[in-house]
Amino acid sequence: MRVGGPARYFFVAKNIKEIREALSFAKDKKLPVFILGGGSNIVISDQGFNGLVLKPDIRGLDITEDSNGHLVSLGAGEQWDVCVQKIVSKNIFSIENLSAIPGTVGAAPVQNIGAYGVELKEFIDSVEVIDTHSFEEKKISPDECLFSYRDSVFKHLEGKHLLITNVVLRISKKRKAKLDYKDILEYIKEHPLDSGTLTPQDVRNIIIKIRARKLPDMKTVGTVGSFFKNPIISKEKFNALSHIYRGLPGYVVSNDKVKVPLGWIIEHVCKKKGYKKNNVGVHDKQALVLVNYGEGTAKNIKECANELRDDIKRHTGILVEFEISFIGEF
Repeated sequence: MRVGGPARYFFVAKNIKEIREALSFAKDKKLPVFILGGGSNIVISDQGFNGLVLKPDIRGLDITEDSNGHLVSLGAGEQWDVCVQKIVSKNIFSIENLSAIPGTVGAAPVQNIGAYGVELKEFIDSVEVIDTHSFEEKKISPDECLFSYRDSVFKHLEGKHLLITNVVLRISKKRKAKLDYKDILEYIKEHPLDSGTLTPQDVRNIIIKIRARKLPDMKTVGTVGSFFKNPIISKEKFNALSHIYRGLPGYVVSNDKVKVPLGWIIEHVCKKKGYKKNNVGVHDKQALVLVNYGEGTAKNIKECANELRDDIKRHTGILVEFEISFIGEF
């Protein structure tokens, strides 16, 4: 899905010194800077990015144990799913539900990645950053990260200047398998599995299989995965929509808020599952996912996304947010 033109400058930084050098270069040239992770959650303008694309490639994975559990230190340039596999291989229940999510470790806190009933914020001990304005290194606490659903301080004005260099996870020894998500329960029911004996690797394997049958293969189809955030609406709004659209699912997130699966609305309300236009469209197995069939442009993708967003607003009154980011001028 990462269509679009090239960047004016592209720099891969393997350590803090090289990051500072790249930032200094951009400052001298008065260039805008875009921080690139794995590139799996962005759509780049057809005109490219007229500035410096900086890709932090700091590596490292270190697991230490104390009386309370494990501390896991991860370099921002590590591939997220490789790290998940290494932690799972230690037989530690933790982030196995976040298996098969593409991208780098550095991008994970920005998005507060989540899947199958688990969010990254549950495990964050600290996030190490470099201030792209002052070039100073800082350590950010979980509270300072301002995590919420697919959101964090790093996506907003007060935190966009913070470049993530390292992420430290805290994993409790009391952590058990998280199996109470609908898709996982259905999988276990369909297969002769005893949920009480599942290992972290077993759960990871289940998650990978669930994702494989619902989501397109990024190696063969252009996609950024889930394109929109699932909206969180008031219970009053949810009850009103439930009377209009029978069977509308909803998951209570607080006393007066309900999360609604947008894929259900796109499929059953907008009737757009499998919709295709200008070589881009809605995935035929998961309606929350947009795909590029090979010839679609970034402009085509943005037009399709806007069309869907307008259609959802017209039918439900819900103004949905993009989960992905558009980079450059559209």
